[in-house]
Amino acid sequence: MPLKATSVRLDDETLARVGEMAKAMDRPRAWLMAEAIKQFVAREEWFIQEVEKGVKAADEGRLTDHTDVKAKWEAKRAAQMD
Repeated sequence: MPLKATSVRLDDETLARVGEMAKAMDRPRAWLMAEAIKQFVAREEWFIQEVEKGVKAADEGRLTDHTDVKAKWEAKRAAQMD
């Protein structure tokens, strides 16, 4: 996939931090910023899709009672304490 040049505006402190991370990773600063944006977009797309699934389930009446969820998490916590 061809790359298209663009610009990103960052404050000086963040830009310096990105530069230090890129140096530590032995990668160009542009690569690090592109990778960060790709990961952010993928994570946000996933989150939006999951919220949409939840809204659809709620609209269809497929809900879990609060007491059931609470009991599940309390049991899980108790098992971790053992």
